[in-house]
Amino acid sequence: MSTSTAQQRGKYSEQNRLHGVPGNVYVLRNSGLKEGLVQIGLSRRSGWAKALELNRDKANIIPGSFECVFELRAQDGGGAIEAIMQALQNARCGRREQDFFEIDLHRAEAIITQCVRDADLKFQNRYRQESALREYLEKEQTQNASVEPTEPVVQNGIFKKAFSWVSKAIN
Repeated sequence: MSTSTAQQRGKYSEQNRLHGVPGNVYVLRNSGLKEGLVQIGLSRRSGWAKALELNRDKANIIPGSFECVFELRAQDGGGAIEAIMQALQNARCGRREQDFFEIDLHRAEAIITQCVRDADLKFQNRYRQESALREYLEKEQTQNASVEPTEPVVQNGIFKKAFSWVSKAIN
């Protein structure tokens, strides 16, 4: 049973939905394929579970059996896999939806480790910034709630200037 084109496209648009979601980046090797050819992907489960799933899949036409040779946990799974696919785009082999790469295992481990570290650091920084902004806005709201405004409070945004023009025209 083959996957449809819509399902294949969905796999890659899924990376955006996985930003901020923890996952395991895995490297699988298959005994039936040539040496140096590995499959790299992301799973919410472990890499070993993914290997077992592929080995049990009756629709899998790839000979041999898969084994997980490297696995790394990422806080931002979508960001990590996106960075990895970008870094390894020149090593890609075969069909895009299969995520096979012809690369030395040690080099793949180094690239994956660096990409996961960078993606997690970006995620942590973004989380800190959003938390600080949320705290600031909550503090502003409580301060503004205690003071009776004489005219409507205009939030910063794209329509602030237009709102002030309309308010002046009405008064």
